[in-house]
Amino acid sequence: MLTQSRQVFAEEMSPVYEKIDPYLTTPAAGHLNEIPVVIMRFLPTTDGINLDISKAPDFWDLGEISLEELKTRIDLFDKRVKFMLEEGTRFRGYKDSMAVPSIGYRVVKYITVYEQTPQGPVSQHLADGTPLYSPDYHKIFERFNMEHYVNDLGVKEIWMWMGGVTSDFPCYDPNIHKAEDFRSWWESNMSSPLTGDISNSNRDNTDLPIYKSTYTVYGQNFRRSHAEAVHNHGHQLEAILSHVNQLQFGNTDLFWKRFVGQDEEGNFITGRAGWTHMPPNTTKHYDYTETMTLVESDIEDWTPDSSGKKTLVNVDTYGKLKYAFPDKDDDKGQQLIESKWYIYWMQNMPGHNNGIRYKNRVMSNWWEFTADWDKAISSDLGLVSE
Repeated sequence: MLTQSRQVFAEEMSPVYEKIDPYLTTPAAGHLNEIPVVIMRFLPTTDGINLDISKAPDFWDLGEISLEELKTRIDLFDKRVKFMLEEGTRFRGYKDSMAVPSIGYRVVKYITVYEQTPQGPVSQHLADGTPLYSPDYHKIFERFNMEHYVNDLGVKEIWMWMGGVTSDFPCYDPNIHKAEDFRSWWESNMSSPLTGDISNSNRDNTDLPIYKSTYTVYGQNFRRSHAEAVHNHGHQLEAILSHVNQLQFGNTDLFWKRFVGQDEEGNFITGRAGWTHMPPNTTKHYDYTETMTLVESDIEDWTPDSSGKKTLVNVDTYGKLKYAFPDKDDDKGQQLIESKWYIYWMQNMPGHNNGIRYKNRVMSNWWEFTADWDKAISSDLGLVSE
């Protein structure tokens, strides 16, 4: 019996190429562009039954959890991330039921690895000098032949669910947690043979393998939720749209000052379209639910010259919208409202057939940069059509 148990456990410890839920393999109906995705999840375990909390505890407490419970949670997060990203590309879809998604996502491979991510280079040091290690993406991608998925299958995004611990976690216990297991990763990280790393990272062009085309790795913390995962995509949008703005006009004013909302000194202001951290009615970071103050904003009729119709906006503007989240929508309060903010914000970006004028030209479909970075950059596409 002991030998049999060890054999079963060994099988459980091997990486698993999961059967992919049909929802994840089916891009949103009517999509204009498709993004193939690989999802990976690193779930360390010592017994094949429970998550190893010595390597991936929760933040405030150890957060003991079974692998099955954790996988079930991640399965739901995956569906919601896909839904939110697709729904967000439907230009003003919250009031136009006929708006088509500019992007549909298709998961082509799903890999579960029952190990901690392998230790890579030191990414930073804590205040006490303790090093934090990034995952070794080169080792991971070589092991699972990610070059094939990018070069041959056209994969443009890799969603990686990970966990870790550092000595500044409230739950940190030096008797349990070892420095070699400390992990830190970027919310988004691009590898591009064309432009180099344009992402919400330190833009190190050596931390990811460079293949024939551009791909982006999204670091997703399985101790959090789909909302934070999409938050990461929001920052990636800010990074690439800023870059395109700089290429076209030599500055980032169109995106940050006119779309997001900043004054001439770069201070955030209310009344425009906001960004990942701030809805239009606040200048407080992460204030998605607390500020009920009504502020006039042109987010729903945005134009660069601020000539669009202004409406009173606060948390209820997006918080009371009805979105058809997959499976049961049982999130309450912060996470659900925060999730709706991200969708609503993305839906108000210039999308397909937006018709928004900029002087004597029309805004391009900004989702083309996410859909195919290499094609958009190679064709000199800008935020404003030439």
